[in-house]
Amino acid sequence: MLSIIIVGYNPDIVKLNKFLRIIGKKFALIYINNSEKYDLKRIKFEKNTKIINSKNYGNGAGINLGLKSCKTQYALYLDIDVLIKKNFFNDFKKYIKEIKNFAILVPNHGNLSSRAIKIEKYSGEASVMLFNLKKFKKIGYFDENYFLYFEEQDLFHQCRKNNLKIYFLPNLKIKHMRAASVSKNLKNIIYLRTWHYMWSMFYFYRKNFNYFFAIKKTIFFLIKDFVMLILFLIILNIKNVKFRFYRIYGLISSIFGFRSFFRL
Repeated sequence: MLSIIIVGYNPDIVKLNKFLRIIGKKFALIYINNSEKYDLKRIKFEKNTKIINSKNYGNGAGINLGLKSCKTQYALYLDIDVLIKKNFFNDFKKYIKEIKNFAILVPNHGNLSSRAIKIEKYSGEASVMLFNLKKFKKIGYFDENYFLYFEEQDLFHQCRKNNLKIYFLPNLKIKHMRAASVSKNLKNIIYLRTWHYMWSMFYFYRKNFNYFFAIKKTIFFLIKDFVMLILFLIILNIKNVKFRFYRIYGLISSIFGFRSFFRL
């Protein structure tokens, strides 16, 4: 009935093993290993785990591999850096039975409170998503031009265009630790993330609206980052100079139509 998909890129060993213990043996697990040189022998997988080794083409591409390999009707994608309670999976199964016509269900990873069982037309970020594969396959999965960020917002936008239902579940709460799963040994990960955040923002607006709308939505960030870059140069704050540089670099690369090329 339900498979779980995890995408890992050089994950913290302790945190991943702890996360796997929470999942346990109840569900089929598909683990996408986006780390070419990562030693999986250190990870305590259950026997019902399918491991798919892949080059790192991005988080959305990794989820696509899991979804295409899934043999159940429903697939639950989980970021490794989310905190979930023991009854989380049983609660999710209840929503599957109660909400019949959904394409994607998204739990509450913030502090939004509501008496509603579900809220339709969600468009924000999502570190956990439950897919109804019978409906979801109509839109062709995630756009693999995204390497990091905005891939789920883009997917939700495509769902709305095709009249597929996305429901946000206020009472099903998780806590997202944001990038806490990646090994701390990876240097300069912050610059990779900030480059891709800016690249993906412009690409999202350009793809789903138009080029001039994308310029309008991002020009403030470009001007602000240029000003901050100059100020940090004056006071010789090199760390923040590099941070602002990579924000500008990512955004300008997207404005000029370059593919999402930056990697560590």
